[in-house]
Amino acid sequence: IVVEPQFSCYHGECYQKDDLVKVGIIESYGYPRCEGKVSAYHHTLYGLIDYQGKIILEPNYLVLISAIGNKNLFTVQDKNFRYRVINAWGKEIVPAGKYHYIDGFDHGFARFIKDNGNKWGIINEEGEEVLPAEHEAIWNFYKKGYNSIITENNGVTDFHLYGNDD
Repeated sequence: IVVEPQFSCYHGECYQKDDLVKVGIIESYGYPRCEGKVSAYHHTLYGLIDYQGKIILEPNYLVLISAIGNKNLFTVQDKNFRYRVINAWGKEIVPAGKYHYIDGFDHGFARFIKDNGNKWGIINEEGEEVLPAEHEAIWNFYKKGYNSIITENNGVTDFHLYGNDD
């Protein structure tokens, strides 16, 4: 047995020693309502284990999105609903609460929403803004295989992720 049965779910596969597997545990909670009724809720908290089953990131995150092209970078949302970017060792790349929303990274870039959700921008894997939060919308490019992204501001504009015009 490599991993004891301690998780509710496993996402991903492990073929190499540097592969990480997303794991989850179901957390249940309830609130008393009027007339003595209780409403029960469930959500999954996600974390990471290595190829030997050792916990790399404790399952404390409502959202855990793996970066495409970087096995060690993750966008996470904590129990306080704050997004941040961390690496596989728990080092914070983008601090919690800096952005209202952060998408998963694809080819080194991720969409973000600043403040109250009115403006979109793009950050790189170091957490630097490469496209400022000035756009009404940025179309989702995570897992799409695009070499450019589409922004909306009273029209459509392309932003080339790879710096080429092929």
